[in-house]
Amino acid sequence: MFTAAALVTILACAQKPPEHGTVIADPQPAPPLHLADQTGRAFDLAAQRGQPAFVYFGYTHCPDACPTTLTDWARAKALLGSAGSRVRFLFVSVDPERDTPEIAARYAKQFDPAFVGLVVPTAQLDGIKTAWGFAVAHEEMPGMKADEYGVSHPAGVFFVDSDGKMTFVFAPGSKPEEIASDLKRLM
Repeated sequence: MFTAAALVTILACAQKPPEHGTVIADPQPAPPLHLADQTGRAFDLAAQRGQPAFVYFGYTHCPDACPTTLTDWARAKALLGSAGSRVRFLFVSVDPERDTPEIAARYAKQFDPAFVGLVVPTAQLDGIKTAWGFAVAHEEMPGMKADEYGVSHPAGVFFVDSDGKMTFVFAPGSKPEEIASDLKRLM
């Protein structure tokens, strides 16, 4: 005969892991992310404990991946219903030459009023790239004027659980239904 605790353990182990990305086998605390929001107030990812978060590094002039990702977030959040409001959605620009905190906030909020838009200042960019393990580079793109540029940035979305640990990286191109399904498993 199983005790209630044993049954809970068995059921927890039977739950399928998220399928649309990479599970981090040994989750560690998410790297620091201390930035100013559009009002000048400090935003600290570590202070968000208790609420899971998506963290996506991109830029507001992005022609494809960034608007697609944020559109998919909005659809996934809607699919989750009231549970969607328990997740923080953070768009973090890695293009401080063109993006300000105000521009990033406005950009993120056009997809959903609850989305947060932040910008990594030039002085912090190298440290954040190293801590989070990604590269950023200016790149010429077909059809752009000489003074315009694209920015290569990570395509995956980092998931930070309610304990502040990075536990999963969503694969680029995950569909809203896939995101919502995996979020249910991660929350």
